[in-house]
Amino acid sequence: MLDRLFIFNFSMHLVKYISIRILLIALLVVIANFLYRISFYKKDVAKHGDILENLWVVPSDTEAIYFGESSNFHESPGDTMKYRISGIIDTMVPQLKVHHVDNSGLHAGTYLAVMKNIPKDSKVNIFIITMNLRSFGAGWRYAGNGAENYLAKTERMLSPTLPIINRFMVSLKAYDYKSDHERENQVHEAWQKDTFNIPEFDYHTTHSWDSAMAWETWLTSNPNLTKENIPIAAQYIKSFSFIIDTNTNERIHDFDAIMELAKKRRYTIYFNILGENVEEAEKLVGKKLIYLIEKNTQFLINRYSKKGAIVVNNLHAVPDSCFVDRDFPTEHYNFTGKRIIAKQVADQIKRNL
Repeated sequence: MLDRLFIFNFSMHLVKYISIRILLIALLVVIANFLYRISFYKKDVAKHGDILENLWVVPSDTEAIYFGESSNFHESPGDTMKYRISGIIDTMVPQLKVHHVDNSGLHAGTYLAVMKNIPKDSKVNIFIITMNLRSFGAGWRYAGNGAENYLAKTERMLSPTLPIINRFMVSLKAYDYKSDHERENQVHEAWQKDTFNIPEFDYHTTHSWDSAMAWETWLTSNPNLTKENIPIAAQYIKSFSFIIDTNTNERIHDFDAIMELAKKRRYTIYFNILGENVEEAEKLVGKKLIYLIEKNTQFLINRYSKKGAIVVNNLHAVPDSCFVDRDFPTEHYNFTGKRIIAKQVADQIKRNL
């Protein structure tokens, strides 16, 4: 009996001893976090997660946020009118206050991280979110030159935990950090192993198709193809020759998570599928590539319409003449192209207000 009483008392003493120290550690973390918030936090956000700064300057009367990458703000040298797509939407829908949160190279994972930082009592309940088809491809998902590492670090820095813990995890590189060599290997592995099937077509991987283009397979049969434009034709293949795999594609996981968050907070979501230069892609590569592009686009429309999003399909909306960059496939438009995108989105919003 005395042995049991001794064990019980010892156990209670041990529990009390451990509990007090856990509480003290927790208190120290809370105090350290408070001091961090009023000292180094903003500087660290500027360095490791500057997209959050864009959220901080969103006007208090904003009702809708437009999330975008460089397609939203890129300016054509020939344009006399310098507008964002989001700004044009704001003028086209005067009954809705629209503001932007954007930066170069962003994708759905970053948008999700920012959305989690929006106060639940915010007036914002509508989100217009760029859905860039290239961001589902291996070349963007595993981007080197520090691009994907920076976005992964940003998501870690913006995680909805204590900021001081986020900063500590960033210092440990406790996020999806990989060297440029590892990123490059990821890209080439995907291009070699991920397969697709196109009716009456002999190529089933990005690598095999891209190699055939580089070896001038279609140079004599395609009157639009020249030795000078084969490199851009190859870039179209690298950018769009894939089929979205819902099990492994990181962007699908991000967009699904956005819809889950929207459901919890009762947000209205507009997914803006950006216009691609399908005219040039078809001229240089052919209808086989357009088949894949349209198949992936329709998949996205079906999937996210079922999940409750309003999907605006701008895939074919922008003509070749509105695309600014001519040496790589991008979604950089002149003012006319931006206005086309904005009107499509604005018209859809007005139908739902």
